[in-house]
This record gives sequence, structure tokens and C-alpha cells, in this order.
Amino acid sequence: MGNRMNRKELIDLLNTLKIDKEEFWILSSGALVLRDIYQDAGDLDIAVTNKGLEQLKINYILKQKDNGWYTVNEKVECVCDGDKENLKYMPERLENGYYVQNIFEYIEYLKSSSREKDISRIPLVEDYINNRYKKS
Repeated sequence: MGNRMNRKELIDLLNTLKIDKEEFWILSSGALVLRDIYQDAGDLDIAVTNKGLEQLKINYILKQKDNGWYTVNEKVECVCDGDKENLKYMPERLENGYYVQNIFEYIEYLKSSSREKDISRIPLVEDYINNRYKKS
């Protein structure tokens, strides 16, 4: 999916998406980059609401993959997660107005994964959680 994107490049890409900010949240490495946990992301993975998926279908020619995900363009892929009200973990809103995957949901995913790139992220995410949510 092309060159890796730093935080500024990722935000620039997000600003071009034709979908309401309330109708999607950023997953995986993109969420880590926006939280300043990780340096760059190879692509942008987003979860969308039902309404968000309809907005994307109006504005892009989506291609559904075998795993249920959709390719939006050469840099963006999405998965429909229904609506925010039905989620186990609510996405977290960042100061820039974008929503990111809940960090506790993400660490659960990483710990259940056998992919090396996921396993290598566990210490980074645990450090972030410990520093951000440590008890006084």
C-alpha cells in the first residue's frame, strides 16, 4: 500500500476522507501514530458505522475483500462495525476531533494475535496504558 505515513501525513489523509468524523474511528497502527505511540503507518484502517459505510459507498468505489473489509482507495481500508452504541469498547475522541480505537480493546486484540508485528507492539501499548492510566 505504498509509502509509510507519519502523523502529519496521516492527518492530511484523514482530512481528505469523504465521511463524517462521527461515523468512523481509526484502528491499529494509525491509532498508535495519532496517539504518538508509533512513528508511522503503512496504511489507514478504519472502522465505520452503518451510516459511515453508506457515506463511503456514495463517495468511493468500494471493493469488498474476502475477509469482509473494504478497500476505499490505495491507502485506506475499512470494516463496518455497526453503530457505536453497540460496541463493547467506545472509541476515544482525540483533541483533533478524530476517534481512535479504544486502547484497551486494541491491547486485547494484540495479545490474542500470533502475528509478529502485533506481538512487537504489546510493550509499546502497555507502556502507554501504564503511563496514561496509572493510579496516583
